[in-house]
Amino acid sequence: MFMAADINHDGLLSQREAIDANNTLVGGFFFHADRDGNGIVTQEEAKAVQESFLNQNPWVRRIVETIEKQQKSPRESNMPDPIQSFTALLDTNNDKQIQASEVRELVQTTTQSIFAAADTNRDGQMSPSEINAALAGGARAVAQFGFQQADLDGNGSLSRAEYDKAIIDPAEIVFQLLDLDHNGQISQQESQQTERTIIQQVRMFQLPEPSNSLTNLIESGKLPEEAAQVPTFTAPNVGRTQPRQQPAQAQPPQRTQPR
Repeated sequence: MFMAADINHDGLLSQREAIDANNTLVGGFFFHADRDGNGIVTQEEAKAVQESFLNQNPWVRRIVETIEKQQKSPRESNMPDPIQSFTALLDTNNDKQIQASEVRELVQTTTQSIFAAADTNRDGQMSPSEINAALAGGARAVAQFGFQQADLDGNGSLSRAEYDKAIIDPAEIVFQLLDLDHNGQISQQESQQTERTIIQQVRMFQLPEPSNSLTNLIESGKLPEEAAQVPTFTAPNVGRTQPRQQPAQAQPPQRTQPR
């Protein structure tokens, strides 16, 4: 994708090249969904293209079905629907339809925001090393977000119960993904089938590695920030109906200064 987006083949991505590439990528899905070519994707058209994509990617369907199953569970009935959440993000005017102008605006603003954080040397270009550094910064933001979600009482630390819930819930989803026949057990055949699927998907993205790729970092013993400047992303504060109230901190007693 990087090499396809790098139109002038200079080994760098300008903001314009990134926006054009994302417009092509996202616009391709949009025009594929817009069956009647009127520049609007209705809920029915979106559902049709979603079903077509899931038919071509059974492993993605498996993940979606597992999430839907979790949503029907009484304990997880408040889980957000990722597909509906993404649709709501695109549908800025809340008319239950997605216009081409909404897609173009989202692509441009998102790409510009990423560039503002990831272009650490401020040259208006993104190198492969900067992209890898941005991924490292994104991983940190995800970790911070995960901690915030697990910290149910918002006191800045995890209790044993909060930690157990944060570990057990994702583990249950992974188990359901591996349990292909839904019999409550993971057989050796199911494990091997999942492994083959993962390897197949990874092989699709084999590209020459920049100096701060994960493999090269491990071999060199360097940390991500030692190979390239890692940007800082703010973890999103989503899924909260109200801001948490931090517990009041006890004030230390005032000391009387000797005269």
